[in-house]
Amino acid sequence: MGKRWQSVLSPLTNPTWKGLVAGITLTSLSFLTARRLYRLIDSRKHASDFIDRRPCLMYSGAASLWCYYTGVYYYLYHKFDLTNVRTSGISMGVTVSFATVMHMNPRQKFEIGLHWAAMIWNRPLKCFLMHSDDWVDTGMRITKEFGFTDEDVKKHIGTNTVFAGVTDVSVFPPQHVILKDAKTLRESLYWTTLSMRIFPFYRYLGWYRNMIIADGVFSGFFTTPPNLDESQAIRISPFALPGTDVHPLFPQEMFSARDICYSKTAKQMFRQLKIGYQAAERAHEKLLRKGLKPKAEAGRDEFGQIGTLDHLIVSSEYIFEEFKKKDPLKTWD
Repeated sequence: MGKRWQSVLSPLTNPTWKGLVAGITLTSLSFLTARRLYRLIDSRKHASDFIDRRPCLMYSGAASLWCYYTGVYYYLYHKFDLTNVRTSGISMGVTVSFATVMHMNPRQKFEIGLHWAAMIWNRPLKCFLMHSDDWVDTGMRITKEFGFTDEDVKKHIGTNTVFAGVTDVSVFPPQHVILKDAKTLRESLYWTTLSMRIFPFYRYLGWYRNMIIADGVFSGFFTTPPNLDESQAIRISPFALPGTDVHPLFPQEMFSARDICYSKTAKQMFRQLKIGYQAAERAHEKLLRKGLKPKAEAGRDEFGQIGTLDHLIVSSEYIFEEFKKKDPLKTWD
């Protein structure tokens, strides 16, 4: 046998630690590649030419900018009929998709965000090395207080309405995977943690449906649902990226690294609410062109005319002050 082939086969004929590691690595990569190839073939086998004409709200990751999405959601909820839309999200964007499909009102969206934020800031390690139960148990407690049940989740099975984007690292190369058809509240909330799995924020990678899962932003900034009508796709983000329909526009609206990683103060939160509302308001005509149906004006309550920026800020300030009164840990004092 020539020297060339002896060199290639030497790890097999003369075992060494390096050869053993190389062999294990090559075998593992071959298995993961074959697994992804099988998935590709299977997906093509089940491909369809059907196009879903419903508008689709697609939310990107947002790190700590959850109040920006609350401002966007407030505007969308009060100005448009969201009962016949599809929605997808990555990382923090999954929480808005969850709120949309569960028909949470904006007050509930803001309140659950405050509970999640309080949970994080009262941990000794804050947002670092979290366990999924930290997030899911808090979400379960609050959604049940709101009156949501597993039946509210089950009714979306098979409707291709709500999706979450994650990165599957149990194939090679890693692949963006779209999760759908959750069956319980707990499973839906677990989706949000799966799409956020990145060290050092979470202790472990996720495990779900025979996949090892990392943060969805590693493989896609937006999650594109199957059968998407691109003319009905509405991309929403706190970052002004090409192709995004709802996003901050002016220099004074841009978020700093501190905002993105560590939004805790009331000043930061209310600034985000305002920027999110204004970003959605600027895109109003585009949202109509992309298929959203206008909603009748909602009138007034004790905080003013519903659906306005003033109402958003005043009502949110009230909710925030009421939350602080009930918060035994005095998170924002």
